[in-house]
This record gives sequence, structure tokens and C-alpha cells, in this order.
Amino acid sequence: MKKNDKESRLLRLKKNIVGHKNAIILIYRNPDPDSLSSAWALKEIMKGFGVAANIVYTGEVGRFENEAMIKYLRIPAVPYKEEDLETADLVALVDSQPDFFSSIKLPRCDIIIDHHPAHISEPVAFVDIRPNRLAAASIMTEYIQSAGIPIGVRLATALFYGIQTDSRGMQRSPTRLDREALGFLDKKANRTLLRRIEVSSYSLRQLNYFSIALIKLRFSRNVLYSDIGPVPSYDVCAQVADFLIRVKEANWALVSGVVGKRLVIVFRCDGHKKNAGKTAQAAFGELGSAGGHTIMGRAEIDESALPDGILLTENEKVERFVLSRLAQHERAFGPLLYAFESEGG
Repeated sequence: MKKNDKESRLLRLKKNIVGHKNAIILIYRNPDPDSLSSAWALKEIMKGFGVAANIVYTGEVGRFENEAMIKYLRIPAVPYKEEDLETADLVALVDSQPDFFSSIKLPRCDIIIDHHPAHISEPVAFVDIRPNRLAAASIMTEYIQSAGIPIGVRLATALFYGIQTDSRGMQRSPTRLDREALGFLDKKANRTLLRRIEVSSYSLRQLNYFSIALIKLRFSRNVLYSDIGPVPSYDVCAQVADFLIRVKEANWALVSGVVGKRLVIVFRCDGHKKNAGKTAQAAFGELGSAGGHTIMGRAEIDESALPDGILLTENEKVERFVLSRLAQHERAFGPLLYAFESEGG
């Protein structure tokens, strides 16, 4: 990207920030390394423009490594309260877009900085969506550099980790700008802190869900699927799916679970002529929030949006619903649905 393009974007961003008194940077549901680091970088940019901002997330911190990231890097992010948005005169989204927030009515949205494919139905004052970038943290590093804002070790470590973790879900090489961002951050990141965060992955309690997943595992034609029932957060499903896709015979690994009154389906695939995010969107997008990247995807559906007669407490009905929807949009799931129905499911 040309220097003038970077400066132009920064000036437009500044124009939409300056003068506000109560800015909110909103993270979608369970904060992950990309959204946390991107929100923190935007907070620092806003501070440089004379605007104080609060970072709030709408769900709960699920993965232990994300909890460790917030703790060790002292990231100023707090749980969302309804009054946060009601009193805000500026709402910024990073690593997300308005349609991600299906369970929350956004009274306004002024800034969007994201790397997911664009899905915007209403006009927004400032939009910077670049699906070619590995992570939103890569885009925010560019803004930090353009603004000439000094970046401390903790923020550099957060942004480096944000790009590093999100790049695992991509089946493409980093762009030149991604490489520049990583090179810039690599010189400033604290490797000891990174290691402390990365080893904080599991608790003994979470191992029980792996046991449930293996007991309930279904397999047919290189597709693995397990419904593990009630879980404390979607991250449990993601960690189990990350494990299952490493099975030699698996081209697809799906894990569904129930978080509160919401059905969560996590997708993993090998990326060969497959796209987990597009499959999630095609199968479940009309019912709730769905999408992702090439080898990683997720769908979340409120119980009220499920077809009549399906309750989240009825495991077999949930499994049939998930497999039936998938088989309509992706041939690979047909044999697993057939095997399920042959068992009398």
C-alpha cells in the first residue's frame, strides 16, 4: 500500500474520532487475541487523538489462554453492560461487523475495522474491511505505525499474538503488509510473556468435555462430528474441534454444544476444496450468526430460531437438525446423516 493511502485512511479515521466524549470499542462475544489486541490498539490511537475509549466485550472470556492474555498483558477490557451503548456517542467495532451482534441491538455504529468478508446493510461513517489481511491486528498495527504512536512491549506482544493466532485459520500466505506488521512487532514483543500465555490452554474440568466428545463421536467418509451438550462457552467446542481435525482420517471435524439458550456449531476442515466459514454461513446463516475463514468456522443459533419441536435439551433432535442442514449444502455430510438415520436417530 502506498504511503498516501495509509495517511488518507488515518486522516479519515481521525476525522471520525476527534471531538467525541464517550467512545466504546465493542468486541463480539468471547474476546479472542485478534479482537483484544485490535481493540487495545484502537484505544491507544483514540487516546492519541484526545478521545478516551472503553473496551467492552459482549460474552465471556472462554479460553484460558485468552484469560491469561488479558491478565499478563493487562489489557483494559471489561464485560459489556447495556448502559455502555446507551450513553456512547461513538461505537467502534474491530474484528467484527454489525450483523455479528444478533442478540444485541446496536443503537449506532460509527467505525468498523475488520478482516472478515463484508456484510454491511446500513451506512457506517468509517469502514475499513480488508479480507486479504491475516488479522484485524495486522491492520491496526499499520494504523499505529502511520499515526507514529509509541508502542509498548505489552501492546506489541498482544498484536503479535493476535496475528499469530488468527493466521492459523487462513489457507493463504501473508501479504507484504502482514509480513511488515509481524516484522515490526517481532522486534518489540516479549517472548517470555507469549510463552506464559500459550501454555495456559486447559483445565482439568475441560478434559471432561474431551471425554464426552469421544464417547459421542460420529464418523463417516472422513467427517467427524460430536455433540457435547451443555458447555460453559463456545471455546470448549472450538478446542475439541481443534483436536479432532488433527485425526489422520478427518477432512472435516464438527462439534456442537449448548451455551445457555444458544446452539453453537464449530467447524474445522483441511481446506482442500472446502471452506468452513462459507459452509457455516450457507447452512445456518439465515437462522443466526455464522461465518469464518477457510479452515475455521462457527454458527450460533438462539433456541427461539430453531424449527418448531426442537429443544436444546433434546440431543438427538439437535444432531439431526445440524446434520440435515449441513447435508443440504455440503455433499460431504450426506453419508454421516444417512448413518445417523440408519441407527434410528
